[in-house]
Amino acid sequence: MSAPAVSAASLVGLLGETRAALVERLHRVGPQPVAALAAHLGISEVATRRHLGVLREDGLVEEREPRASGGRPATCFALTERADRLFPQSYDRLANELLDFLTAEHGEDGLLAFLRWRVDREVDALAGTIAGGPLEERVAQLAAALSEAGFLADVVEADDATAMGLPTLRLVQHHCVIQGVAREHPEICTYEAAAFARALGTDVEVARHETIADGAPACVCTVSARTG
Repeated sequence: MSAPAVSAASLVGLLGETRAALVERLHRVGPQPVAALAAHLGISEVATRRHLGVLREDGLVEEREPRASGGRPATCFALTERADRLFPQSYDRLANELLDFLTAEHGEDGLLAFLRWRVDREVDALAGTIAGGPLEERVAQLAAALSEAGFLADVVEADDATAMGLPTLRLVQHHCVIQGVAREHPEICTYEAAAFARALGTDVEVARHETIADGAPACVCTVSARTG
C-alpha cells in the first residue's frame, strides 16, 4: 500500500502524537537507537519500543544494523520507503517539467518515443512477476505487482463475458502514484494499459475505461481473452 503525503497535523491524526513524533524524528535525523529516541521523546525505552513495534507492524519502521564501531552498538530503527511517502514530495512537478521540456525540444514525436521506451521498461518489469497460467491467475499476479508498487490494485469479474463464454475481468487501481503527471500528460495512461496487455500475453485484450487523473474514483481496465 502506498501512503499519500500528509501534513504534520494530519500525521498526528493518522498515527497519534507519540508515534507521529517518532516518525518525524527518524525522518529528520535518520536511523536512531531506542535510547536516543526515548531521550528525545522524554518517555521510557519500554514505551518507545512499544510504539516502534506498532509502527513496524504497519510497515513504517524497520530495524537496521548499526555501523561498525567500538564496543557493541545498539540496533537502530529507521523509516521504510513506505513511511517516506508520508512526507510531501515534488516528483510530480519535476516529471511534468521534464516531459514539457522534452516536448518543447523534440516535439510530440519525441514525447511519444519516450513513452514507447517507458512501456518497454514497464513490460519487462511486469512480465517478470507473471508466472503464466489461466487468464484469471495472470491478472491476479499483475494486480499483486501493481499493489506492491503502490497502486492498490485488485481484480473483479465484470458483469459481461466474451463471446466464447470466458470471463471478462476488471483490473481496478484504487491509487495512482503518478496522478499529477498523468493529469498533465494523459498519454501515459494509454501507454500504461498497453504495457499491461503486453505483459499479460498475446492472447489477452486490455481496454482502459476510467482513470483517476481524469476524475474517476479509480483507474479501471477491462481484461478479456482475445477472440480473433
